[in-house]
Amino acid sequence: MEEEKKMVENKPEENKTEEKAEPVITRSMREEACPTCGATEPSMPAVLPDMSWSIEKLIAATKDKHMLVRSNAIMLLSKRDISESLEALIEALKDEEYLVKSNAMVAIAGYGKQVSDRMIEALEDADKDVRAGAAWVIGELKENRAVAALEKVAKDDYPLARIQAKASLIAMGRGPKKPEAQPPVAQTSEDSTEEGDKEAEKSEEKKAE
Repeated sequence: MEEEKKMVENKPEENKTEEKAEPVITRSMREEACPTCGATEPSMPAVLPDMSWSIEKLIAATKDKHMLVRSNAIMLLSKRDISESLEALIEALKDEEYLVKSNAMVAIAGYGKQVSDRMIEALEDADKDVRAGAAWVIGELKENRAVAALEKVAKDDYPLARIQAKASLIAMGRGPKKPEAQPPVAQTSEDSTEEGDKEAEKSEEKKAE
């Protein structure tokens, strides 16, 4: 009987549920794991420009409030005749978003050397971003006629314009030259005689000692 009693006492309760400790999750832990959770998604434009749009509509779209609309409009403008699109693309160099600026630079450079004169002129534009964009385009075109103007922009007050101009000059092989190594100074016969006399004097002094 005693053995049966012990077995009953040692038998685990079948209906007893095991208690588990819940992991502690703080707000900072959630934010670190998913910093964008709960953030408002950026709004998307209802319509994006396409090839069916007129040149006037595309130019107007370069001023749209949505960056994607502006960016797409610029890329589509680059496929239109240069006489219709170039000035709008240059104006887009002033955009506040660098992605839009860079798309405009690529679009302008895509026209090739036919934009060279206008880009050289743009290097002296009153707008700093136009100067910076033009400096990049000139580097892509390897337009040697613009070297003097680029060197001027390389001293511009606007850091981005300076950087673009210097990078273009380097790309065109017109970057700062390394100082040439100076050849060793040849020793003259007079110098040799003086050194020989000094050695002789030292030798005489040692003998006297």
